[in-house]
Amino acid sequence: MRSHDSVWQGCSGNWQPLFIREYWLPIGHAAWQGFLTQGRGMVVCEVAGATATVDWGRTAVAYTLGFVAQASLVSYWGSLDLAVDQQLSLDEAIATYDPTQDAILLLLADSSPAITCLQGWAVPPPECFRQMGNRAAEFSLTPQP
Repeated sequence: MRSHDSVWQGCSGNWQPLFIREYWLPIGHAAWQGFLTQGRGMVVCEVAGATATVDWGRTAVAYTLGFVAQASLVSYWGSLDLAVDQQLSLDEAIATYDPTQDAILLLLADSSPAITCLQGWAVPPPECFRQMGNRAAEFSLTPQP
């Protein structure tokens, strides 16, 4: 029997896949927009609140998305507590990922930083960017005229 995605999964520390599943469209949008404006790099997502208590299928979570360009990574590493070998492997991943199909994501929340290379998207980053542009009113919190 397949278990349901629920609060208990967050308690085990595996909230990241559930967050990505719920917020893949804005993540892909940020990845492509960052690539278009800054070149290769990684999406940085800061998730507010306690991730262990979230029911990911029902609760909207406050988060902020940003993009760190490859050229700015050396200075950015100082703000994180990553080991040198982690920095090197992440630098290599950023230098070699396919921005038309993949994204490098750093998730920051109430647990250790989580870094992942998102590959094989059914809707790749350029399409996420296009869809969010076409559906901007759905993602806006301000009233539309």
